[in-house]
Amino acid sequence: MSDASAGELPHDPPDLESEWSARYLHGLRCFDAGDFHEAHEQIEEVWSGEVGARRHLLQALIQLAVALHHRERSNFGGALTLCERAQEHLAAVTGETCFIDPKALAQRIAAIEREMIAQRMAPAPTFAAELVPDFSPVRARIEAGRRSRGLAAFD
Repeated sequence: MSDASAGELPHDPPDLESEWSARYLHGLRCFDAGDFHEAHEQIEEVWSGEVGARRHLLQALIQLAVALHHRERSNFGGALTLCERAQEHLAAVTGETCFIDPKALAQRIAAIEREMIAQRMAPAPTFAAELVPDFSPVRARIEAGRRSRGLAAFD
């Protein structure tokens, strides 16, 4: 499968609803709700058959989700390792993919990493939830694109 043009979703022809798109959107919704384990599960389902930039971007999202899950449990070492791996995958993505800007996401992950380094030795670590990427604009763009092609919105 070749990489599509910027922002184009795979397996989503104008005449049919796509399980890929539904899972991807659900994974992003889970991120936004703070359910990082479920975000990982949903995005992993769409990642498995991908190649190229799309695969790298999705792998970065999966690793970020697991990193944030570890962070919630104060496993700073595991979380930092996964953030580093997510950054490595994002470095392989040169432009917007699946409606996500890899450079902006990399900057957000770097801020999360800095926060974890600062908090891991604190007696009562806190987490700045505002550092977690907000995917609602991405979801809105995808839903708008589906509507413009006459496709039903996903619940």
